[in-house]
Amino acid sequence: MKLERELTRDMLPAYWAERATLFGADRVDLSELKQIDSVGLAFLVQWSQALAAGNKPLTLLSPPASFYPLADLYGVSSLFELVDNTAKSAT
Repeated sequence: MKLERELTRDMLPAYWAERATLFGADRVDLSELKQIDSVGLAFLVQWSQALAAGNKPLTLLSPPASFYPLADLYGVSSLFELVDNTAKSAT
């Protein structure tokens, strides 16, 4: 699953309307996002908790830089498996 709209307060109503579909995915590609705010982080936490009920982690692929300080501030980093796909190997 790839998210292409910013994960912010302004976009939450659109994401919330899609949550039944979104919360079924256990991997989400965030590489297109430039911004996640605290409301967007709370949405990801709810998504993670929905998956945790089935003993599945939520894997976040290439979260934007704004994700890391927020996740650390709120102490929720451990709720996610984080994969940085943006790093390219040098040849």
